[in-house]
Amino acid sequence: MVEVGRRSRKRRYGYASAVAVLAGVTAAVLGHGLAQGSTAGARPARPMTASGPVSGAWLGMAHGRLTYGHDAQGNRIPDYSYAGYAGGGVALPKVPTRVTVPAPAGGDATATVQAALDKVSALPLDKAGFRGAVQLSPGTYHLAGQLHITASGVVLRGSGASPSATTLVADRPTVRTLLTVGTKTSYTTVGTPQRVTDAYVPTGATSLHLAGTAGLSAGDEVVVERPTTQAWIDAIGMHGIFTPNWSLRFERRITAVHGNQITLDVPLTNALEKQYTQSTVYRYTFPRIDHVGVENLTEDGQAMASAPDYARSFYNAAPWEFQAVQDSWISHVVWRHFGGSGQLALGPQSRRISVLHTQALDMLTTDSSARSEAYLLQGQQNLVQDCAVTAAKVHAFTTYGRQAGPNVFSDCRATLVKDTYDAGGHQRWGSGTLYDDVRLDGSLLLVNNGTRGGGHGWSDANSTAYNCTTRSYAVQEPPTAHNWGIGCTGTLQSGSDGQLQSPGTPIRPTSLYDQQLKDRGRAPVTAGRP
Repeated sequence: MVEVGRRSRKRRYGYASAVAVLAGVTAAVLGHGLAQGSTAGARPARPMTASGPVSGAWLGMAHGRLTYGHDAQGNRIPDYSYAGYAGGGVALPKVPTRVTVPAPAGGDATATVQAALDKVSALPLDKAGFRGAVQLSPGTYHLAGQLHITASGVVLRGSGASPSATTLVADRPTVRTLLTVGTKTSYTTVGTPQRVTDAYVPTGATSLHLAGTAGLSAGDEVVVERPTTQAWIDAIGMHGIFTPNWSLRFERRITAVHGNQITLDVPLTNALEKQYTQSTVYRYTFPRIDHVGVENLTEDGQAMASAPDYARSFYNAAPWEFQAVQDSWISHVVWRHFGGSGQLALGPQSRRISVLHTQALDMLTTDSSARSEAYLLQGQQNLVQDCAVTAAKVHAFTTYGRQAGPNVFSDCRATLVKDTYDAGGHQRWGSGTLYDDVRLDGSLLLVNNGTRGGGHGWSDANSTAYNCTTRSYAVQEPPTAHNWGIGCTGTLQSGSDGQLQSPGTPIRPTSLYDQQLKDRGRAPVTAGRP
């Protein structure tokens, strides 16, 4: 069994010196082969980008802080540290108990637990945005149905994450999600969208110019929308694979307005290129619930494996699903015997969610070619930190496509049971993901997946594999964007023409996410780490 708890950040092996890094350890490994599993063909010339940093190495350290290189267009490694509860680096709150559920007496406890959640959901919010916690007693709660949290400020808390503490057990052979949080919603534009007038806004930027700023003020929540066009699809070689029916929507807050220039609180994780698309900025409403927590318990999905259709639907046997939810968390939770973390898990409408000190153990999948996901990030500014996976065949740490980022996997490990794992973006331009100090018995792939899975195409863009320990890894370079592999160990796969620095030798600091937090003046959240 993998023990809960954060591994020490200290390594047993040496580091590339800062001097060596700054002296130009950066290297681009060029080639025309493809990563294992890729099926893409030849790529077009890369428009509007340079092949490497023109200012120092991509990353270095000076006077205790990170230094960043950039390419000729100004693109740089983004600051991923805004991922997580309340924008990263904020300790999880301790919410007072309002309802205690007695120890289970046997039988189906779904209605009992749901009634407690509904009771707390009906309470008024306090000044901190909480209604209160439902405290589950030690014992095993058998659930024949599903639990739902649909109100802000509600916490579901167990009495501990050991088998002798609080366990929620699926008690019916039907594939389902045991706990759903939030519902689906949609964007509503407020006011008139303003055109971005810059010819090019690079990855990592926080400032841009608009056709007008009337009605926009510091403190406003806005969307920076980058529509997908056929011209851009053609430029990245995805003709016939991607379709122009989606946008990247970066949800940001304006921190300053100077004339027609606005400054944003969180860097962009994708360039805005006027030659391919007309980006806009607008105020918006997007109903979400917030300040929801799930903590200190275990879940078991063993009964779902007896479902007659399990061989086809195992990837929907999930412990939870977060939909339109922000500033919330899952902490100190262990789940066993599920097929996956759901097709949505932290879904595309989730934002600023922290998943801390968790384990997905003994996952029950099949030999289907459609692997399930142990940890699946979508949405934006979401964080998975200190996690563990054991399974026979899964995508261990992955994203689905079209999310605006940043999203982070940090200090996570996948331990081999039977077959090898893989990790990395799964499909369709997942922008701005950091794989930080990740260890897995398998391959980490930041690649073009071509026509796999009905057309996954470029699955990572402006993503970074940092100090990862793998059996093998691949980092490919998308046209109009970058992918970075820095300080990673394992066999470098052929076709890795992405941006590589210190391959085979980890660098300092151990965690890019933690250091970026420190550079912002925020301390990494360490509560609960041994």
